[in-house]
Amino acid sequence: MTDRQKRILIGLMMGIGVSLFVHHATRISGFFLTDLIDGYEYKSYDTRMKSRASFSEEASIDDVVIIDIEQNSVESLGNYHEWPHAYHGQLTDVVSSGNPKALIFDIIFDEKGADNYYLVDALASNQTEPSPELQQVANQYLANYDPTQFVRSTSKSTVAHHALVFENSDSINFLYAMDQLPEAYDAKNHVLDISPEIAEKLPTAERLGNTYFNLLTSAHGAGAANFPQDEDGMIRRAPTAIHFKGSGEVFPTLIFSAVMDILDIPANGFLYDFDNHLLRLRDSTGTTVREIPIDDQGRMYVNYYGMFKTFYYIPYMYCFDPEMLDPSYWEGKVALVGASLPGLMDLRNTPVQETFAGVEIHANVIHSILQNEFVKRTSNSQNFLSILLLAALIGALSAVPNKPFWGFFILGLGVMGWQLFSYSQFLEQRFMWEIIRPTLSMALVQLGVFSYTFLILDKDKRFLKNTFGTYISPKLIDQMIDEKTEPQLGGVEEIHTAFFTDIQSFSAFSEEMTATDLVELLNSYLTDMTTILLENQGTLDKYIGDAIVAFFGAPMPVKNHEYWACKTALKMQAQLKILRQRWKTEGDRWPERVHYMQNRIGIHTGSMVTGNMGST
Repeated sequence: MTDRQKRILIGLMMGIGVSLFVHHATRISGFFLTDLIDGYEYKSYDTRMKSRASFSEEASIDDVVIIDIEQNSVESLGNYHEWPHAYHGQLTDVVSSGNPKALIFDIIFDEKGADNYYLVDALASNQTEPSPELQQVANQYLANYDPTQFVRSTSKSTVAHHALVFENSDSINFLYAMDQLPEAYDAKNHVLDISPEIAEKLPTAERLGNTYFNLLTSAHGAGAANFPQDEDGMIRRAPTAIHFKGSGEVFPTLIFSAVMDILDIPANGFLYDFDNHLLRLRDSTGTTVREIPIDDQGRMYVNYYGMFKTFYYIPYMYCFDPEMLDPSYWEGKVALVGASLPGLMDLRNTPVQETFAGVEIHANVIHSILQNEFVKRTSNSQNFLSILLLAALIGALSAVPNKPFWGFFILGLGVMGWQLFSYSQFLEQRFMWEIIRPTLSMALVQLGVFSYTFLILDKDKRFLKNTFGTYISPKLIDQMIDEKTEPQLGGVEEIHTAFFTDIQSFSAFSEEMTATDLVELLNSYLTDMTTILLENQGTLDKYIGDAIVAFFGAPMPVKNHEYWACKTALKMQAQLKILRQRWKTEGDRWPERVHYMQNRIGIHTGSMVTGNMGST
């Protein structure tokens, strides 16, 4: 087995070992390396998602429309927190009459204003002779602030879906876990038919934070509006369902509540396949209408279609007045009611933007489901195969060049190629390969191959070059290394070419120059001549003053050594001419004799004994 084959085999073995280590060691729960690598993987995902989202245009999606509580609506209708529920009831009536696919409220409501309403009603009713002005004001107030109108409108609507907010217990703030749902909330039409074994794998909650139970009970659908953040505060994933631990019930998320209605998914139509990381949605006929990629907790990655306001936004004030916007506009659309106003605290941190309206995250999720376009993550087996193949490939290729530093160039090509492949897969197919773990594997295996090659395999090479590099051609040293041949003590008789050269009239030179100048001149001359000798496969025997004694054909055989000796002589003559020109340009720096220096060269081919001779 040659050195190269040995290096390639070692590189392959290192690739396999490194890939096993990286794949398993960086997936141990709680291990610092796992958290570190996952953090960088998230960042690489964010970069890809942002790159893809940057191609979108504002308001380019209008089949999912956001009814926006924004600045103009607040200025027109007053402080949002003082809006009567009758506004939302009127909005529900108007939008529902337009036959949309769904009307989704991303708002948590309470029963504010009921006490004042009943007080005004009682006062107006008990007036024996109320003034017309007072009666008009009372009637207007009662019409605007009727707490039952929103519930009645919601009950009549067949498309209205309201948000549930699930929480975990917080004993410090006296928010204890609930054993069951509040009695005032009749949730039987809102829960999923999920087995306890599957429910245990879903995100869990211990409390229901809603208080307006009449509204929730009257809603056609209700679901959790929760968007849990990753450890860095980013929203990358959306739950599909929430497990309420107290009663063991499972609720769909707000968006999936609407999806169930749109796609005709019954309560038992959620089929979780955690082995293959898929959620299959089956309609009432038993047909699988969607296969949604999920993680270990049943969460799907949010497919962000663009930056903030990629979806069409319409101010709230235009939507609850049929004279400002014809209800027929909503036919076949999904309407989401939410807020982009910063003061309402519904801005989230996402991979595409640091401040992103929470309601538009819902819009991205439902549009992704309806369009059947999902972010697909690689499986564990795919991740391992990619790490194994890339690490083994880099290990083998890095071992091919004789010079180990070329391995870093190969590593750079490998990392760049994998980055381009991963980006193109995500941009074109929304398929998310891991980047950091394969890159780490490639880097570690290249470092291992380099260390092995440089510290172990190249040790003998460095010894030969350090020992014989001053008098043997580098090409011959490489040949000695490849053939594992080192100069041995003793001599061998063979046919070689002897080579001798010296400076004509060197004694006269030495008489006209100081010792320092003479040494400088000789060093310049001998360096150039020796370089030419070694570059042409010659072997330096020794220096004798100004003379160079050399030979061709040993210690390693050289084909046509006579030719190489003659070529060396011609090149030395040409180089001497260059040196003379340089010395002349330096003027009085050198005696005039130096300006006309000549050298003599002798060449002879015949039998000779060559080798390392001397004491053992």
